[in-house]
Amino acid sequence: MKVSLAALLFLAWTAEGLAAQDSTTPAEGMRLLRQMETAARALNYSGTFVYKHGGQIETSRIWHLTDASGDYERLETLDGPPREIVRTNEEVTCFYPGVKKAKVEKWAARRFPAVVSEQMSAIMSNYSVRKGALARVAGHDCRIAVLEPRDSLRYGHVFCAEVKTGLPLRASTVNERNEPVEMFAFTQVQIGGAIAREQLQPSYDVRAPGWKVDQSSLTPSIETDLRWTVLNRPAGFRKVLELKRNIQGKSAAQIVFSDGLAAVSVFIEPAVAGTRGSQELSHQGAINIFIRPKSGYVVTALGEAPASTVMQFANSVTRVNSTP
Repeated sequence: MKVSLAALLFLAWTAEGLAAQDSTTPAEGMRLLRQMETAARALNYSGTFVYKHGGQIETSRIWHLTDASGDYERLETLDGPPREIVRTNEEVTCFYPGVKKAKVEKWAARRFPAVVSEQMSAIMSNYSVRKGALARVAGHDCRIAVLEPRDSLRYGHVFCAEVKTGLPLRASTVNERNEPVEMFAFTQVQIGGAIAREQLQPSYDVRAPGWKVDQSSLTPSIETDLRWTVLNRPAGFRKVLELKRNIQGKSAAQIVFSDGLAAVSVFIEPAVAGTRGSQELSHQGAINIFIRPKSGYVVTALGEAPASTVMQFANSVTRVNSTP
């Protein structure tokens, strides 16, 4: 069996993180995680990183600026069809120039290098943290941090944080067999310093002829009574949001759960009349997706968690005040 050089590097990087470890107190682990979270949010940085999942490698360029007026970011994909993501504080615009479409939505998902959330207590409840030895990524010394799940409901994570600032330079996700599921890593990065405002501006003008702007996701209806619930959700995940949104012209309920690091979203939408749905499980990198029919509706659960966890969410969905 032939193994690509990229795959060998991916395996070596992950093995390095899992093997290099020393004793770490919970307080030390929390300090390291907090430093990583703060650095990704508060520092100026720019660079090029790769994303590997399965046999695919994607390259992107990123610029991030934080100042007194707000938090700004632009991400440009360098492989495949052109795509660009521009964020101003909590508002994100995704540009798809191939079809002249822009989609505006609220920022929800974590993106590299902002891989750690502010929910430190939840993270420490669901994962143990070990500091490892020094490593080197993109010409910078970094400290390895290993997050081991306390149960089989979630993936493990291996980070390498730049020693001076704590900015994550590499992030790997591993399954229960310590096999790599996906990996992000800078190949070149500049930390700190000034970033010109022009570099944060989108490359595309949506006012140009032929462009369409979709803002349907920008103002979803926040709900506290969707008439749907998840009775037997996996331990350690708490509900962080529930809302109604419009998906391809149909109203759908969405419930979001998080364990402090990983997030799982559950969507419930009416089934298309005259169709008979079937169960379907698929994945992309660390994201597992499970679709199943439910009494005239379609339930879709997706998130950065093992397939069994995502399936448990979908199979536990039920109407409120009805028999499961």
